[in-house]
This record gives sequence, C-alpha cells and structure tokens, in this order.
Amino acid sequence: MIILRGIAVSGSIGMGKAFLFTSKPPELRRVRIPEKNIQTEQERLEAMLTSTRKELKELQAGIHKSLGPEFADLLEVQIQILSDPSLLETCKRNISEAYSAEYAFSKAVAEIARPLLDAKDGLFKERLVDIEDITNRVLRNLLSLPSVSIIDAPRDSVVLAHKIPPSEIVLLDPRRVRGLATEMGGRTSHVAIIARALEIPAVLGVEHLLEKLKDDEQVVVDGQRGQVVLAPTEHRVSIYAAEIREYAASRKSLFDEAKQAPITLDERKIDISANIELTSEIGALKRYGAQGVGLFRTEYIFLTKRRFPSEEEQYRIYSEAAIQLKPHPVIIRTLDIGGDKVLPGYEEANPFLGWRAVRFLFDNEDIFLAQLRAILRASAHGNVKIMFPMISDLSEIKRAKLLLKRASEELESKKQRFDSDMEVGIMVEVPSAALMADRMAKYVDFFSIGTNDLTQYTLAADRGNEKISSLFNHYHPAVLQLIRRVIGAGHKAHIWVGVCGEMAAEALGVALLIGLGVDELSMTPGAVPVACKIIRNVKVEELRRIANRALGYSTPVEVIRYLRRELSRKYHDLAVLFLERKNVCYP
Repeated sequence: MIILRGIAVSGSIGMGKAFLFTSKPPELRRVRIPEKNIQTEQERLEAMLTSTRKELKELQAGIHKSLGPEFADLLEVQIQILSDPSLLETCKRNISEAYSAEYAFSKAVAEIARPLLDAKDGLFKERLVDIEDITNRVLRNLLSLPSVSIIDAPRDSVVLAHKIPPSEIVLLDPRRVRGLATEMGGRTSHVAIIARALEIPAVLGVEHLLEKLKDDEQVVVDGQRGQVVLAPTEHRVSIYAAEIREYAASRKSLFDEAKQAPITLDERKIDISANIELTSEIGALKRYGAQGVGLFRTEYIFLTKRRFPSEEEQYRIYSEAAIQLKPHPVIIRTLDIGGDKVLPGYEEANPFLGWRAVRFLFDNEDIFLAQLRAILRASAHGNVKIMFPMISDLSEIKRAKLLLKRASEELESKKQRFDSDMEVGIMVEVPSAALMADRMAKYVDFFSIGTNDLTQYTLAADRGNEKISSLFNHYHPAVLQLIRRVIGAGHKAHIWVGVCGEMAAEALGVALLIGLGVDELSMTPGAVPVACKIIRNVKVEELRRIANRALGYSTPVEVIRYLRRELSRKYHDLAVLFLERKNVCYP
C-alpha cells in the first residue's frame, strides 16, 4: 500500500480500479515530400484543420447543452487556435519547404508554445495544455490514428493522469468515474472546477503519482483529506467502503431533511444559501435544499475562459442563474482576481495583500463597468444582489457605488432594463472593515463575512501554508470578536448579515454563528442538508448563551473544546456532528 498526498479540491471519497489516461502526441520524424506533392499536402492539412475545428465545435455544442456555457467555453481557446489564419499560413510555408503536413503542423505549433514553456503563471501553463491537446488531436486525425479518450474509462474506475486537457475533462461521466487524481493542477485549475461541479472526488498536484502506479490496481481518492491510496490493504478498503456507505446512506436521508424549512425550535428562520462557481452547480444547489446563491464567485467564469469575458457573455450567465433560481436571491460577487486566482497578464508580487479584487478593478474600469452592466441587466430577470470583495476602506465603497451608478446611467441611456433597487453589499474579510463596520453599514444593504480571509488577515496566517496550518483557525477569539462586532453593527443599522466562508459549512460554526446572531449562512451545496438539520433542532436563545460563553475563552482550542462539550450535552441527537473531528457539514 502506498499513500500519496496532494491538494484536496473536491470532497468525499471514491474507490475503484485505476484507469490511466495519457495524451501524448504521436512521435514524428522530419519527413520530406516530393516537390510535386506540396500543393496536395497543403490542401490536405487545410482540410484537416477545418475538419478538426468542426469536430471541436460539435463537441462544444454538446457540452453547452449538457453541462452549461462555462464548460463549453473551455474549448474556445482551441477553436480560436485552429481559426487563426497565421497558423495555416505558417503551416503552408513549412510544407513549401517540402515537409509533410504532420511535421509542418507540429513545427508551427511548437513556435506558438515556445514563449509559454518557461511561464510560471498557472493559467499560461494551462494554455500550453490546450496547445498540446490540439496538436494531439490534429496529428491523430492526419495520421488516421485512434484517439485515446477519458470517455473510455470503464464503470467504477478512478482516472489517474499526469494532466487532463480541457477537451477531455469535460467528458467526465460522474456515473462511471468514482474519483480523479493528477500530478498537475491546483484548486483553481479547470480540472478542479469541473470535478467540484460534477461532485467527483478529486486530488490534484500528486507528485510521482504515475511512477508508483500499476494499471488496473485498486485506488482510493480521498477528496476530504487530500490523499491517494494505491493498492490499499483489505483492512483499509473495508474502512473506506464503510465511509462510502455511510456517506451514501446519510446523503439519502438528509435530502428529506433539506426539503424542510431551516427554522429553529424557537421559530427563528435562518436563510441557507450556496456558494457556487458555475451555473452548472445550480442543479446540485436545488437538490441539497439551498435557498438561492449567497456567493457567486464570478472569477471562475473568467478562469474557464482564460480571458476577460465580454459584457454580453457575462450577462447570459448571470441572467441564467437569476431565472433558474427566481424568486430566491443570487448574490453576485464582482471579480476577485488575486490571491490564489490569477488571470493571464495579471502580475502581483503579493497577490493576497496587494493589487487584488476592487483594487484591481478600480485600475481597470472598462473591465469593472462591463461586469457591473452585466449584473445590472441580469437583475431584470430575478432577485439579483451585488457584492464587492476585499473592501478595506469606506472610500472604496463610495467609489464602487459611483461606478455602479455610472453603469446604471449607461444602461438607462440605452433603455435597457434593470432593477434600480438592487441590493448592494460588501464582503467583510479585512480586519479594518470589521472594525469600521458601524460606519460602513450606513452605505450598504448587507454584509457578508468571508471567514477564510478574515481569519487569514487577522492572524497573519496564510491559509494555504501547511507549515503554519495550526495557526489558521476560525475559532480564534480575535476572529470571533470581529464577527460579533460586524453582526452587531449590521443589525444596529437595520441591515442583514451573512457568512459565506468555510466556517458556515462546519457543524460547530453553524451553531456558533447562529448564537452570534447571523441571519444567513452560505456554503458549498453539499453542506446544506446537515446545516438545515442543525438549525431545525436548536434554539437561538440557548445558542446565544453558549456563544457568549465561548467568546470568554482565550485560545481557539479552549473555544472548540467548550463548544463540543456544551453543544453535544445540550443536543444529544446532534452530538455525532459536533464531536466529529473534521467538523464539516458533510454526511
């Protein structure tokens, strides 16, 4: 048995036989052709480029219909490469030197790829994956070779690969594939985004994965712990099988729980929403019982396109979400570029603390205004709200609202419809915003507390740094004091306050946040049923007393220990959730 570690990007556990996916282009030699065949060879290549482009467009149309526009957009880069006249021109020039079509094409795309080879930016590296993928596809078509596809993965298999290109990852079938692991990729890669949307357990960035693998051997992908287990022992298989059965049984029973309103025993309604990245997740959101979207992370639309989408492209996506979820709210966060989410051309020495989110958008008003207009136009189709991230100063709220007003006036001049009363809120994820919440509350309609960044910035502990992972803790008294301050300031100003960070998806966090007075909780769709179960079996007044006592402790360890003890004693039927070590709202 071998246990490898990587980045956990999609929760739950998958187990099955290994299916090794490889996508290496065919090996080519420098083949010369007779001069009399040059024109025929040029025509053969041009016809094959046209045919391959048509093949990709048909694939894109099918994906658009089955998975949505964001997934279909992953193929747009490849279609654009094949549509570039300069590519055909370079290929023809190479053929005119008496090279075969295969070698001429390979030589041409190598020139396109050369500047990307040394790129450090993950998105530029993904562009390289696109080029390799299109090279493979065209060469196999030219040589009439059979294609190797992820669609061939047998039922109950675990897909393992060095990397998976966009044209293949969109073919994943969650009914057949039990898990996914790759040597390349991170939390914001296209593979991670699609794995989460399809609810396939996935671990990426697993070093030396293929070196250790034997094809067709048993593999476990633990998307909760970030582990890949090769050739597990019978004992380990039985443990994971039991976890998978327990998960399936709990999930089935909790679907019924999620259909009931999230109202406490003393009749306080807590709004339960979902965090989403793509409109394709709306089906899961509804299945799990969420009442709308509490955080629509729009940067993932930008990431799947790997460019800045137009106003029209964004409008279509936002309005689709609004229509599907009407009358429930869809809270759209403006672009939060930076941190662990970057786009081509974005350069920042310190992306977590520097030129990020609204700071970037203020310096790129055309991008900001296009997104604001798209969101405003979508508000005509449903209950849309807008939220500005990474606010640290009151002047930023004023400036963002002025640009929103400007976008509104531009739409009015064109007689385009939008909701003039659309609610405007901010993410409270910077300590300065939490400390100034009483003043900021006068300028917005709601607060949404981002506990991930608020914890990170309050404790000066990078949430992605494993060396200091013990310091990153939502239950640190300093973080809890800031959360209570924000909730109090919001309610004093008569605005509602939500939480959309990871803390809202933790059993202890749900109970504690309700006790602190939060009005709304937004979490990953899969966490909704357990959160609903907790809400329906507690009393706000009891939780308020417990929360007040918890804030009297001096360390996060003391807070967690007290919450586990007191909540499990008070609510016996929920004890298994509050005592669970990993403490997340997943069955």
